Amino acid sequence: MSPLLFEISPISDLALQVMQAVLAKNQEQQKFADDDSGPLAVAAALSDFFQLTSALEENQHSLEREEITDLAAYGLDLLDRLSYLVRQLEVMDQRDNLARVFASTALWLVRRDAVLDNLEGAADGFGMLVNGLTEPRLLAEMCQHMEEVLQAASERQQLDEDRSNPWRPWRVLSLNTGIAATRSLDPDLMASTFEKLGRRIPYDMPGFLADGKRQMAVQNVPDEVQEVMNRYVEKWPGPRPH
Repeated sequence: MSPLLFEISPISDLALQVMQAVLAKNQEQQKFADDDSGPLAVAAALSDFFQLTSALEENQHSLEREEITDLAAYGLDLLDRLSYLVRQLEVMDQRDNLARVFASTALWLVRRDAVLDNLEGAADGFGMLVNGLTEPRLLAEMCQHMEEVLQAASERQQLDEDRSNPWRPWRVLSLNTGIAATRSLDPDLMASTFEKLGRRIPYDMPGFLADGKRQMAVQNVPDEVQEVMNRYVEKWPGPRPH
């Protein structure tokens, strides 16, 4: 079963579970005041966001691209605030649930034509989910879901002009498509994903492929999978040793 949720009601329910855990922990610790930026304010705003998205889903009503993009920015910002509270209050047992909420919400929004400029939570969420998967079919599906989100990223994200942060969401999400495709052991998916990676983060290709080849060397993988990896290692060779 996919770790993602594809309808807004279960996404909302899971977000509520995370929020309730945050509220309970803050009640114990009294770390955040109940002001306009505190947990109660975040809970109320998230409730409004999910009520609106539920109405959109139930009524089969679509917003203009600019409207759904604004709604996406608002919702993902709220989830960022929830993530901050989870970290600060150390509600560690909700990290996996928050990852599912982030990735599922991002996918739900892009399937309704939103353009995403905030990829941070989605990139981290997808990364956690990919790391927890072992079944090739689910890894292949996750690769395709991440591809949907990447295609809906804003122009600013896709240009990837500031490369000073190795953990920037565009790079993290892109690399995780390659990781998921490789671990799916699907030669066709690997080839198509590697081609896209070569356009999106060409400067990372030699290192990514060299690492993939090293891992395959100690694993029993099908010949056709090994052949794809070797082909792309030759296409993107690393620096020659001196």
